[in-house]
Formats: sequence, C-alpha cells, structure tokens
Amino acid sequence: MTEFAPSRTWADEELEVARRDAIAAFIEERSAEGTARYRANFAGALEKVERLFAATDDLRALGTGQALADDPPLVELARYFAAPPISRDDLNTLAGANVATRRRLDAHLGLKAAEVILSAVDPERFPWLFEDPPRAPSDAERTIALRWTAGVKASAETSTGRRGESSTRQEAAVRQLLTNHGFAQAPARPVDVTGAPLQPGQFMREALVVGIKCDVPVALRDGRLLLLECKVSNSATNSVKRLNRETGGKARDWNRQFGERAITGAVLAGVFKLRNLKTAQAGGVAIYWEQDLDALAAFMEAATP
Repeated sequence: MTEFAPSRTWADEELEVARRDAIAAFIEERSAEGTARYRANFAGALEKVERLFAATDDLRALGTGQALADDPPLVELARYFAAPPISRDDLNTLAGANVATRRRLDAHLGLKAAEVILSAVDPERFPWLFEDPPRAPSDAERTIALRWTAGVKASAETSTGRRGESSTRQEAAVRQLLTNHGFAQAPARPVDVTGAPLQPGQFMREALVVGIKCDVPVALRDGRLLLLECKVSNSATNSVKRLNRETGGKARDWNRQFGERAITGAVLAGVFKLRNLKTAQAGGVAIYWEQDLDALAAFMEAATP
C-alpha cells in the first residue's frame, strides 16, 4: 500500500496560538480600515434614496410601481424601506417573479415589487405613510428617513464588500502559493470521482467536485486531491457555520466519494473558537492559516511520489 505524506495535525496549544494571531490580524485590518468605505457607500445610497423620493412624491406614489419600472436598479434600494430589509430571494418569492435583479421591469412587475415592499415598509421611519390619508412628511421626518435608509443600505454594502474582499484576497494568496511551488492553474471544469480532468501539479479556481463547489481544488503530485476551502469569520459564532457546518459537511461528502485519495483543507482568517477548530480537525479537515501558509507549502512539497 502506498504511504502518503500526512497533512499537519496541530496540537491544541498550537491551534490556540494560531487562532489568537488570526484574531490580532483581523483586528488590525478592521482598525486600519476606518470609516472611509462606509462613508462612500452612504453617499451613494443617499443619492439613490433622494432620487426615489423625488420620483414617488416622498414614497406616497410608490404603490403605483411606475418609479421602479422606470428605474429598475432602484428596486435594490427599495428593499431597505422594509423593516427588516427584504432579501432578494424573499422579494422574488413574494412578487411571484424575478424583480430584484432585472434590468428591465414592465409596469406589472414594477407594481408587484412595490406592493411587496409597501406591505413591509417601516412605520417608524415613514410615519406619514400610515396616516389616513397619507400626508407629506415634515422636513425633519424627510431628512431622518433619507439618512436612516441610506445608513441601513450603506451598512449592508460595507459588510458585503468586506466579506467579498477578504475572500478574494484569501483565495489569491492560496493561488499565488500554488503557483510559486510549480502548480499550474487549469480552466475550471467539474471534477469527477476519478479526479479528472485535473492532472497532478494542477489546480482550479471555484470548481464543482462531484457536484459540490470547492474554492480551490488541487491535484497533488502524489495523485491525491487537496480540496481547499477559504474561510473568513468575523465572530466565534460565525466560525461554526464557516468551518464546522460548511467545510466539515463538504469533507464528509468528499470522504464518502474519494476515501483517503482526497484531503479537505481549510485556509482560515479571522475569528474562530478553539473548540470548533479541534472539532474540524478531528473530523478530517486539515487546518491552515492565511497569515502563515508555511504548513500548506510544506505539505504540498511532501506530497510527491
């Protein structure tokens, strides 16, 4: 039987040191960011809110749907008039059609979107819409509503942007490491139970591995697959979802398909509980850290024929 080089198993003390380093890096990154991103998002959101207010007589004519049909990108903003904001999926389901991301809306779809949004509109933010009959807002009410809505939208955009940038940065670091160690990137295509079409020394970006999305599937030179998931967590609670449920679940599925021919690895950044790290490692997930990828590099070098 072929003897394969094992991936690194971290002692509890080593996991604790590494996770504290990851938390320190996360804090430093967020502290350096400041409020510039939020302020830019706020300014963009405020301009759109003002535009929609102007097109709907301070939302009193929103129910016709015409403003949304005339300017479909404003549907994305209008989701945030609700309390809590309506998700794109919920909006589409309740409207009975894809209205959340369409570039064009006819009058009927604009009306459907407006009806769903108005059914959940925030009475604390827009009190003038709940009087009988609806009245014009005072200057103070209008200013508060404009800036409140822009703030809710900007906060969501800022959080989404952070997650996207962190994930992109993390995956880029992994791909650069692979390239530096002589691995070649192949076009993303589905990987079957034999490991095809990846050849030893190749990797892909975001490909389906036996029907399950993998961030970076790697064909090691010894013939095994290293299935890497890049995970950024902003809280200890979130680490359960990112690491144990998502990555751990994939590891179990891939283990059933490949057995010892595949290793599931998690490249981590941010905030993780020690308990969750230990559980993931005990479940067969190889742990690596974005702030120190030496262990990943050493394993790739060791995994040779």
